[in-house]
Amino acid sequence: SGLSAQIIGSGEGALLLLEIDPTLMEPVLLGMPRKGISARDALEDRNLAAVIGSGFVSELNSLEPVGLLQADGQTLSPVQVHGYTRILGINDAGMGVVHRRAYQRNLFHSALQAGPGIIEQGELDISERELRRPAYFRSFVAVCEGRWLAGVSLAPTHLHTLGKTLLAHFRERNWRCDDVVNLAGDRQAVLVLASGDGVQMHHGDPDTYKVSLLGFRPIPD
Repeated sequence: SGLSAQIIGSGEGALLLLEIDPTLMEPVLLGMPRKGISARDALEDRNLAAVIGSGFVSELNSLEPVGLLQADGQTLSPVQVHGYTRILGINDAGMGVVHRRAYQRNLFHSALQAGPGIIEQGELDISERELRRPAYFRSFVAVCEGRWLAGVSLAPTHLHTLGKTLLAHFRERNWRCDDVVNLAGDRQAVLVLASGDGVQMHHGDPDTYKVSLLGFRPIPD
């Protein structure tokens, strides 16, 4: 099917992890500033197999995007030069991550400003100081050699803990994953999988409206 789900880690480090085959699935970025879209509606309207979100917003329950939001060539919100350092983008080659400073308009047809980079160049990029901050539910996307990953934490966690859990998993499987990017967490974190008749499995609320969502759908024959 091009998509498989599993639970890895335990306790604060427990993650619901989706492995996505880029030869069978394609990424789709949905940007809906001010209007919003729910994960359930996205699944049903766009023939998606899975949805993860969300992009960052200016405040809780807001639908105003923070930083770059570009969908199908249209810039809905400009790059913010402070704060989130990673750009998660989609082009004809698939999905990629660049630093905010390296972003150019023609690199991607759809893109989302996110961050921080939990793993950059295959190494943990979150200091232990982050463990002093509050723990939240987290959502994230990883770009690996031969696969993409999308996931959420099953308990409030720290980015440092999440990164260590993922690195251990990557090493165990001999996966090369250069970039893992943090999406908006807390109540914004959502991951939903489709089944034949609607939502099969979800974490987070599939019916709350989000400013942006990343979906995956089967590549048409």
